[in-house]
Amino acid sequence: MNEGVTLVVATGVQGNSRPERALNQALEANTLDLLEIAGAVSGFERRILITNSERLINFSTSNSSDVSLERSSRNFNFGRSLFDIIRNYNIENLFYIGGGSGPLLEKKDFEKIVSFLVRTSGTLLANNFYSADMIGLSSAQEILKLDPPESDNGLGWLARDGGLRPHEMTRRAKTQLDLDTPVDLIPLKLSGRADGRLKEHLSQVTTGNTRIRDILPQFTDQESRLVVGGRIGASTWSYMEKNAACQVDVISEGRGSYGGNGKRGPESFWLGKSLQDLGPENFIRSVGEKGTGFFLDSRVLFDFLGEWPSRKDRFSSDLLEPNDVEPDYLRDLTRAAREYPKPVVLGGHSMISGSLYLMTDVAWKLTEPESVNIQLKTFEL
Repeated sequence: MNEGVTLVVATGVQGNSRPERALNQALEANTLDLLEIAGAVSGFERRILITNSERLINFSTSNSSDVSLERSSRNFNFGRSLFDIIRNYNIENLFYIGGGSGPLLEKKDFEKIVSFLVRTSGTLLANNFYSADMIGLSSAQEILKLDPPESDNGLGWLARDGGLRPHEMTRRAKTQLDLDTPVDLIPLKLSGRADGRLKEHLSQVTTGNTRIRDILPQFTDQESRLVVGGRIGASTWSYMEKNAACQVDVISEGRGSYGGNGKRGPESFWLGKSLQDLGPENFIRSVGEKGTGFFLDSRVLFDFLGEWPSRKDRFSSDLLEPNDVEPDYLRDLTRAAREYPKPVVLGGHSMISGSLYLMTDVAWKLTEPESVNIQLKTFEL
């Protein structure tokens, strides 16, 4: 049996606009919460923090001498940094998590992960094998034989190629929620499920111009029809079909295309082509009229157009603040979404993944069902 597990948390912050600061502070708070919870788990023999955040660096050096600090620089490369850590610390069992991931994880969850890793050998445990935000590696040294990945998303594939047997966590809000954009903070705040420093930070977060409060009652209404467009996976759609009362229409495309590398996406992207052909206002109207509410992963539009807006512009658009968005098409799209009579929610992958799981659960607690439908319970044969 292997001895213990090393926890590695990687948290990068950037930008000084208001929405960027809101997310940065949430990432910092969540990181400190994760390190604190893990510190109470006896199976973690070491905790390592990779960050460029001055707040986290100062906290680590002054308050957490038992947390090893690895500073990331401007030319930071995730894969090379992780490989160096595995090599330099001679890590056999590793649990890696991004600083925006796992805001709902509890001590018992860490204990289960540690128990699995120390009881097995030659395995990987990911929250999403195809795009990992957190991953456990038993026999982590095996991946050093391969080329380091550019980002954490490819860790599952890499570990599999290194000979590790893949396992995946059950997909639900707890495992899929990732604080990727400020709009992801709102469902988490409304859920009341955050704790620690992150809960304190969320107390300052408002729903602002977003339409999340408006769209929540539709989850419990059998007369409503939600349209979800973007990189939504079958598991998320299936969860909504099972746990929400509303009808769900899905336009799933662009999975595996995310990268923000300026390369134009496939011509078959229906959403991007529709935006290009119709213009922002008519695009929102055309898709929005298919249902009573609309969730849009706007990143598939950026991939199609081959032009990624700045982090500030993406976040301002997600928050439906068009005046703070510079690209003309995105400003017009944001304004059209804000002014459309039916609620439109913009965001990234986490909005139509972890946040959708969370909103599906939370809607039953925060809204009165507007129909005779009820939340069904599962009977296993």
